[in-house]
Amino acid sequence: MANPLGNNGGRLYSFLNRPVLIDCNFVVDHSNGNGLGIRNLKGMGVKNVFMNTSATPATNRDMLNPNPAAGYALIELDSNYNRYAGGFAGMVAPTTGSTSVAINSTSLTPGNPYIVTSVGAGSAGTATIAPVADVSGSLASTYFSLYDSYGQVFIIWFSVSGVGSAPVGVSGILVQQSIATNASAATIGAALVLTIENLPSAPGSATMSFTATGTTTVTVVSTAAAPLAGVPMDSATKPTGATMALTKSKTNLQNWQNVGLPKGCVPTVGQAFIAIASGDSTQGGSTGTVAAVGVANAQIVQVVGDPNQTISRAPQGGSPNSGGLILVQFLAATSSSVTTPVATAPTDGDVIGMSFYVEQGSIQIDGE
Repeated sequence: MANPLGNNGGRLYSFLNRPVLIDCNFVVDHSNGNGLGIRNLKGMGVKNVFMNTSATPATNRDMLNPNPAAGYALIELDSNYNRYAGGFAGMVAPTTGSTSVAINSTSLTPGNPYIVTSVGAGSAGTATIAPVADVSGSLASTYFSLYDSYGQVFIIWFSVSGVGSAPVGVSGILVQQSIATNASAATIGAALVLTIENLPSAPGSATMSFTATGTTTVTVVSTAAAPLAGVPMDSATKPTGATMALTKSKTNLQNWQNVGLPKGCVPTVGQAFIAIASGDSTQGGSTGTVAAVGVANAQIVQVVGDPNQTISRAPQGGSPNSGGLILVQFLAATSSSVTTPVATAPTDGDVIGMSFYVEQGSIQIDGE
């Protein structure tokens, strides 16, 4: 049995005698086959939460779900207490249906809140290389660098009809590219494709660092999920003269941060943030999606009856019946025109958090 005073022994600054604060949260799920009407109950000090279920009501920890009407929940605590002093509850705002909005579009509204529905992934790093033709051996000994997402740097240098030498004093894996004198830009591009697509991600590895296609313009794509790969850089000392560009380089995290996810946060499903841009598709974009924020069906939570009458149950029929009971109802207006609140079932999937402030001691203190 859980300690009725909690993990800190009920040491709170309070006028109550041995006060205890009990917290829990759960997900509303009336059709769940567990027969409890909820799932994922978390929080020490709470034994059961029973809500309306369309499945067969089940027994959990020695108590049968009484299958309360829609809009009600029966909470069973782990222990008996002397007095119920108060409580509060809150519901996580749901999304507006199942519609997901891609963050690499222009559909977000800056300033509006959104909830992550899919983390997605950033685009694989992509670069382009537009080589120039050789003119009477002009490319001999020239070179450029190519970075991969596995942490390697390749130094690709040109040998023109057997003339040319590898650069010295540079850091990276030297890769010879053989071409003929006066080879056209398209011929050189086709040769580079064969060379680049056979660069291994590690010595002896069967996984290549890139895929490559094209002729006059060679498109280099990283084989790893992480972008920032295929970064080409023409040599400053013996440049090839090729035109090089990085076309997809952002990480998935950068994509999310560019649309509003605060720095220091890693995107996860269910996360909420305020959009600061309508989308982000530059340098690749992410396949991540969000949904707009909705309003929970039930918006008010009330305790039903006097919990002090059920907060400490007595043994009966051989059962200790240990665990105070608190009955709550969820309320909402029938419509915008009929504003009288009525018992309303929360939407399946709503995450509900509750706290109960109770007293374990039984000594009356002056002033009570």
